[in-house]
Amino acid sequence: MSYAIPTNELTLTDIKAFKGMAIEAGIARAIALGVARGREELVVREAHPGVDFIAAYGATIENYITGILVAGWQLCGATGVAAVLPVGEVAVFYKIADWQALTDVTAVRFRVGATGATTKASFVIEPFINVKLEPEVWLSEPVVYDPQDTLFIECYAVVGGATEDLGFGCFIVERVGATIS
Repeated sequence: MSYAIPTNELTLTDIKAFKGMAIEAGIARAIALGVARGREELVVREAHPGVDFIAAYGATIENYITGILVAGWQLCGATGVAAVLPVGEVAVFYKIADWQALTDVTAVRFRVGATGATTKASFVIEPFINVKLEPEVWLSEPVVYDPQDTLFIECYAVVGGATEDLGFGCFIVERVGATIS
């Protein structure tokens, strides 16, 4: 079962455990898919939106920002295009953040495929982040995407008309030498 947990309900030990759980899930998936034969051949790094999710966020954007919001579900990226994960990379999402003073985004769902045919997880975030009680929530379980998956990540807005700084904690697991040697 997937649910959001606000940061103020977590200890530093809990946060380290959530990150560790996400890293382990990504490593296990990469090895299972044959990206590498073992842990020593893999590196884990924080995702960069403008580099790792270029189709969705554009080459020059190094922060996550939505397109102009409309009421209902829509792709989270500024371009309205789903990002395709490169060959040899596993993406593991572990946190959602919203830095707007008053948020219009109430939920985020992680789907996969060019049309978002399969939903991996869905999280209601507004009760925890609205009016900035907390700017971020942690995911009860990591959301893992395989190499060449289409990341069809959507946000649900109550009203439209503006963009929103909606971010993600995400690790990329890849072979040593692909980005970091």
